[in-house]
Amino acid sequence: MEGRLAAVWEDVLGVTAVGVFDDFFDLGGHSLLALRLATRIRREFGRELPVAAVLASPTVAGLADVLRGPEDLAAGQRIVTLNAGGDRPPIFLVHALGGQVFRYLPLARRLGPDQPVYAIAASGLASGEDPHPTMAEMVDDYVTRLRELRPAGPYVLGGFCIGGNIALETARRLRALGEEVPLVVLFYSDADEPVITSSLEDDASLMTHALAGGPLETDAAEFAGLGPEEMLLAVIEAAGRERRLAPDTVDVEQARRYLRVFRANAHAVGRYRHDPYDGDVALFAPVGDRPDLGWRSVVKGTLAIEPIPGERVVVLFEPLVAEAAAKVRSWIDDGVTGG
Repeated sequence: MEGRLAAVWEDVLGVTAVGVFDDFFDLGGHSLLALRLATRIRREFGRELPVAAVLASPTVAGLADVLRGPEDLAAGQRIVTLNAGGDRPPIFLVHALGGQVFRYLPLARRLGPDQPVYAIAASGLASGEDPHPTMAEMVDDYVTRLRELRPAGPYVLGGFCIGGNIALETARRLRALGEEVPLVVLFYSDADEPVITSSLEDDASLMTHALAGGPLETDAAEFAGLGPEEMLLAVIEAAGRERRLAPDTVDVEQARRYLRVFRANAHAVGRYRHDPYDGDVALFAPVGDRPDLGWRSVVKGTLAIEPIPGERVVVLFEPLVAEAAAKVRSWIDDGVTGG
């Protein structure tokens, strides 16, 4: 099995002589290639493999162990281990709208080998799963799974986009259960408009945001009057023409699954309003007219704000992610001060 897997890796990565303990991402792997790898494994081994399994077991030997185990065990993996080592308070990073957790890998690696890091992927990405329709159901599931993995705190939580909103509500629940949550870290999360309102009101807008990351150059009138399946195919075609198709949608079935998760997450969190939260929160936010992104009216503990330049996702990628990781470590070690 390891030999067959190594051959698949070599083909997907375009390299030769893959060792059974080589790291997929050190060899040049990224989210799109991981999706291609999962697709190849499904075709050649007849097994559904959640893409998160590549993050959790990024070696040939590790994936072989996953494939030797029961299929339902692999499919049920919701919390992905990005780094299990170290005795610092573990960080749990919650998925954003699309449900995948690849964006957290650079941060996990920059946080250091002594910092345990876990990522919480959305329900619905694996075959046979349904997305969570409400914030309450997400929090119920994530708290249960988090405490199964780490029965007692302290816990640090965080997330990008709606992942931050979900992380704060997960922290609230944990604190109500008597657990210690010293910090919630928000990466460009918005308290007032967690999801762009237009994507909640118009299906074509939701599809273009989900599959292409935002509005397409194609005239929106082209999508008017189309049924859901026709609209999906039309948006995929238009996004492909503009080379903006999300890597999570490498085939139509995966696109359907991804869209179901995106839609469910958008509606579960999009109009959610947070009650006051009395814990400490740190926010990475862009310089602009709303430096606190609405959180100052929610957070009754200390709110630290770290401004970030440029586009919103850059803080999680090189070169800015190194500074972000150092800041997160200092907040954990020394606490946060108001900003």
